[in-house]
Amino acid sequence: MLEIFTDIQTLLALGGPIVAILLVASIFGLALTLRKFLQFSKASEPVLKRLYLAVEQWHSGEQNSALAIINSSSLTIAHDLRFVLEQHSRVDGDYLYDEILRRSSEFIREYARNLRILELIYTLAPVLGLLGTVLGMIDAFRGLAGSAGSAAESAALAGGIWEALLTTAVGLSIAICFAILHTLLESKLEVLTNQVNDVFSRALTLPVSSS
Repeated sequence: MLEIFTDIQTLLALGGPIVAILLVASIFGLALTLRKFLQFSKASEPVLKRLYLAVEQWHSGEQNSALAIINSSSLTIAHDLRFVLEQHSRVDGDYLYDEILRRSSEFIREYARNLRILELIYTLAPVLGLLGTVLGMIDAFRGLAGSAGSAAESAALAGGIWEALLTTAVGLSIAICFAILHTLLESKLEVLTNQVNDVFSRALTLPVSSS
């Protein structure tokens, strides 16, 4: 742990404020990513499959069993599903469709929230890294503007350049990591959207039992 702390201090000393900004953004992004994965874990496939089962039981005439499954679900969408099952034979179909579309969109919006922040991090990270490199090279060349030519000055210039390039490396590394994490979360969101739409489609289209 001490070595990691020392490495971070060295990285900050070499990279300057741009690296500090990148590290802060990455820490915030990782915390947000963990929160999103935990959120998606509560709407996993087994949890949604229980809602599928509730729909099937309802349309088979086992309303009490279906309601027991729905009431035990931790998903807010379960209450909307109950609304659809109880009302789909009583109210106008177009109204019910519009209402459930609004409710399902509101549910999905909670899972899509803050994904733009992760996209912003992986988009801006390489740009910030490049900015740090440019600023570092400007400083390196400005230091040699008065007296260029000696071997020591060439070594100093080389050292300044590699320190400047460090910010680009940090920015690209962060961008790659968050691009992968964002893609994984987007994939989970797409799967969840399809599953929710399928559940409500079944609830709206399956025939009501005559029992």
